[in-house]
Amino acid sequence: MNNFHLKFFILLLFIFSFCFQINSAEILQVSNSTILLVGDNNRTYTVKIACAEISPDLEERSVSWLKKQLPRHTKVNLKPKGSIDGALVARVIPFNSNVDITDKYINEGFAKNKC
Repeated sequence: MNNFHLKFFILLLFIFSFCFQINSAEILQVSNSTILLVGDNNRTYTVKIACAEISPDLEERSVSWLKKQLPRHTKVNLKPKGSIDGALVARVIPFNSNVDITDKYINEGFAKNKC
């Protein structure tokens, strides 16, 4: 690959990355231990975190933990798994860690894997 092609490739990669970040979904609110309000451009979605079963006695602590993991405006990638009662059921993966939030929940002892 010559120098021109390398520079062109890097420029395209930069433009793609910039556009991808601008158009990504972001956390607007943590409603409870498994329900999020997510914004994507001018739309908002209710998202249920997929595969996470939270014990009722851990609800308050898990909400507090989740708010620290996904503060407002955190950019996330959503991997849809279906829908329930009008809410999108999806895997939620923060861009800054690339680790599914359900996996983090399970590792912290707040959730059981229900998938």
